[in-house]
Amino acid sequence: MDLIRLTTACDTLGFERATGRLVSLRSHAAPEQEFIAAAAEHPAFVIQYLEDGTYRQLTSRTAETVEVTGEATGLIARYRRLGGREVHVTFTVQASAEDRFSRWGITVENGAGLRITDVQFPFVVASYDLGGERAILRPLIMGDLIRNPEPDHLSPDFPFAWQFHPEHGDSLHYPGGTFAQFLAYYNDRAGLYLACNDTAGYVKLIKALHREPGIRLGVAHVGDWPQGTRTLEYEVLLGSFTGDWYAAAELYRTWSLEQHWATPLHRRTDIPAWLLDSPPYITVRPQGVLDFGPVHPIEEFLPYEKIIPLLEQVAERVESPLAAIIMGWERGGSWVYPDCFPPIGGDESVTHFTRMARERGWRVGSFCNGTRWVMAHAWNGYDGEAYFREHDGQKTVCRQPSGALWNEYWDRTWRPSYACCLGVEETRKIAREFVRRLLGWGLESIQFFDQNCGAATFPCFAEDHEHAPVPGRWMHDVMAEIIDQFHAEAAALGETEVIHSTEQPANEMCLQRYQECDVRVYPPGFGSNAIPLYHYLYHECIIMQGGMGESPEPYHLPIRNACNLVWGEIPGAVMIGDGTLLNKNTGNWAPWEPKVGNNDHALEMIRTATALRRGPGKDFLVFGRMQPPADVSNIDTVTWEWQTRVWRIPAVFHAEWTAPDGRHGVVLANWTDADRTVTLADPRLGGQATAHVSGPKLSRRSVDLSEKITIPALGCVLVEGG
Repeated sequence: MDLIRLTTACDTLGFERATGRLVSLRSHAAPEQEFIAAAAEHPAFVIQYLEDGTYRQLTSRTAETVEVTGEATGLIARYRRLGGREVHVTFTVQASAEDRFSRWGITVENGAGLRITDVQFPFVVASYDLGGERAILRPLIMGDLIRNPEPDHLSPDFPFAWQFHPEHGDSLHYPGGTFAQFLAYYNDRAGLYLACNDTAGYVKLIKALHREPGIRLGVAHVGDWPQGTRTLEYEVLLGSFTGDWYAAAELYRTWSLEQHWATPLHRRTDIPAWLLDSPPYITVRPQGVLDFGPVHPIEEFLPYEKIIPLLEQVAERVESPLAAIIMGWERGGSWVYPDCFPPIGGDESVTHFTRMARERGWRVGSFCNGTRWVMAHAWNGYDGEAYFREHDGQKTVCRQPSGALWNEYWDRTWRPSYACCLGVEETRKIAREFVRRLLGWGLESIQFFDQNCGAATFPCFAEDHEHAPVPGRWMHDVMAEIIDQFHAEAAALGETEVIHSTEQPANEMCLQRYQECDVRVYPPGFGSNAIPLYHYLYHECIIMQGGMGESPEPYHLPIRNACNLVWGEIPGAVMIGDGTLLNKNTGNWAPWEPKVGNNDHALEMIRTATALRRGPGKDFLVFGRMQPPADVSNIDTVTWEWQTRVWRIPAVFHAEWTAPDGRHGVVLANWTDADRTVTLADPRLGGQATAHVSGPKLSRRSVDLSEKITIPALGCVLVEGG
């Protein structure tokens, strides 16, 4: 095979001269390891376009002529007349001995007037057969690490995987549920790193898929391809690294924290003091115990004033003001939007409850339903068809590529709904009026974008909306516009301490417009692929709260809030009708009975975590930057069986942090009801340190790190370097 070889500071890349395909990449750190699993049928790029509402593809393999030229420092590949049409592509790859990355660019000349939806470039297929322990890192949800991937762990790479359809959901793109613009794949010798350096919010699909004979690390650059010529406005970087997922994340963080979205919390002026003071988030649901269940009013919580004495018991026990979050209050049934008002229990009762809470120094908020138009609720017989027609709801709905209305899939068996387009003024008007009403109740913590996970704008292909007829950068622009309008609504009412939040991590493009996000943790040992990637990248830029999340029974709340603490999140819980906390293994709701676990233990873990976070840990756990973990050994593993499943969870969780002034600290949390002793070794702390202990009381002492560290039962420790 005739190859063109490019050399960077870290790698040697090989391209097939006849086709321009990437067929080799070897890291100088592990030259015997070939990353690329090339196959003759692989293209160098893929272009998707719509024709009569149907996706179609052109690839480099359909070009009538191909010309590839290059030398050690660069390559130019030209493709003429793809599929016999006036569509021409030129891509370039730059390499330098002073740059660790190869830098890729592409130009598409669309003389055929195609309605291009996306360009997939570069085309990288990595080998499964790297040897040793392998992992794929994806910036998805909280952070996803697929260990030792095999073909059945991944979705197949075929055209449907790169297309926007309701079956794929509507928020996993970047910027959205995919919160950053990179992928990594590595073993113990070296890894591949693929990233985009876009700072303007162009939409992308970023995926790891099975592509015979390997793993495709792919990026689709979505939308904004004109019926003319466009050169991609940003570079794509490809190169190797050594280390684990922290090393890959550090490469991205180094770049990302230099961008316009990355103002740290200690310099932001829009974060109210009450949020920086970390009130535990306690959620109350005034109708229905479950989403998927009967929607009856909860007698214990209505009228809303009944909630106050129950919350007072919690506030007294955790020794902190609270953020009380009311959810599922909508008139037509939990989460029915926009036919929401008046709320169950009435506006007057909600307003009075909020006033009573604020008099106690608490804050009140709500999660909502984002830009979705709910048509029915199967559990109470709500029928929203008439409301939809009367308010011309069809004009607000996103359109599929075929032109059909974009119907949601995941909850259609009980709450059928449509995704609505933020690129329509009526959608934004309804949202503004909704938020204005919540502000009128006195709410100060508003998670309107609860289903637009990651602060995602839903994709839309409508040809008669106020945007281009394919998903694209307009999606970020309208998200920025509506959040600015929400803040303006609060300012107009004189509410100066209102914060806005999203479900799941707010994508990096939106970091400066949101003050908070709802990140539901999966603790170490829980069996998930989830890792604290988002916390590692962006903790210092936005507040995260963990009022909901996953962890096993019967220790759900102590485990989850110990994890919340060490990963830098505000602790919290859901409260049930008798004022105790829901201690079930669920991301949000579960039946109240039978009760599980120990409520005193749950409250004590929240108390000690909150005391450390609000006190000596504030510089680290509110304002700090997560670092690769310290060497903490001799951690006991707690093993138990619950409902036929055996759990093995570390008794102590830990994380390393730096404060804005550069001080290092290790935070340890013990979720069990017995004292635990560990050994801590970390040269970043120095030989002498200070231990801040949050147990029955808050104390501090000097420690010699050659000695063991004791973490009290249901307590936590910050070991701060000298």
